[in-house]
Amino acid sequence: MLALGASIALAGGALAGCFSEREATAPAEGVCSFPITEGVPGSTIVVIQDFAFGPGEVRIRAGERVTWINCDTDTHTSTSDGGVWASPILIPGEAFTQAFPTVGEFPYHCEPHPFMIGRVIVD
Repeated sequence: MLALGASIALAGGALAGCFSEREATAPAEGVCSFPITEGVPGSTIVVIQDFAFGPGEVRIRAGERVTWINCDTDTHTSTSDGGVWASPILIPGEAFTQAFPTVGEFPYHCEPHPFMIGRVIVD
């Protein structure tokens, strides 16, 4: 089991790695060419890139968090279909973190680009 917490390594301005409390969920090295503007300790990472959420579905335990990082060249949001959360508009390099205290399935989309969809499953 990995140690609690997450780490972001910025090598040449690129996102090098992020880890949740139980598994690596990081994109490949160099996936984000923008400097990340905030930390993501203890989060499962979803990268926004090429007008898609990656991975499109994440499974976490109740009480854990998900952080969306905008690695795209356009602005995006993470917006719950059921009104549970709504991130602000994320410019390239910005991140948004949401805690999930209860079990359930939480579909979401990008407000400006509703064809972008994802799902958080909380066990």
